[in-house]
Amino acid sequence: MHHIVYSSQVVGELSEGLLREMLVKFREKNRQLDITGILLYCDGQVLQVLEGERTVVEQLYSVIEHDLRHRAVAKLADGPVSWREFPEWSMAFAIASPSAFASLAGYCNPNNPWQPRNEAGLLIRELIREFIQQTHLII
Repeated sequence: MHHIVYSSQVVGELSEGLLREMLVKFREKNRQLDITGILLYCDGQVLQVLEGERTVVEQLYSVIEHDLRHRAVAKLADGPVSWREFPEWSMAFAIASPSAFASLAGYCNPNNPWQPRNEAGLLIRELIREFIQQTHLII
């Protein structure tokens, strides 16, 4: 089992309706690829966790990294995990408040060497898990 956590900025404007339409397509693709995870969105910014078989997760991340709908894609964590943190969701989705997202994104800042990379992945997963317990998910 492998995971990648990344942040990015969305190019252009996304309405909540368009986001929901995209989610339907993304969730189906993730089900086919046996990918699980969560997508957090706030004012054009994304934080996403992808979980699954290593090569599949890496290939999907590569597609996202080169997708023209994203810019400033930053990998926050990349490595093996013992279990899926989000096994019940092909892609859970939540819209975060600006203050909550800023707090989460700031804590996960890849330019801040607050922990070695392997420990950072675990801390990011724990922080996201706590965050979603306090946030209304759009399933």
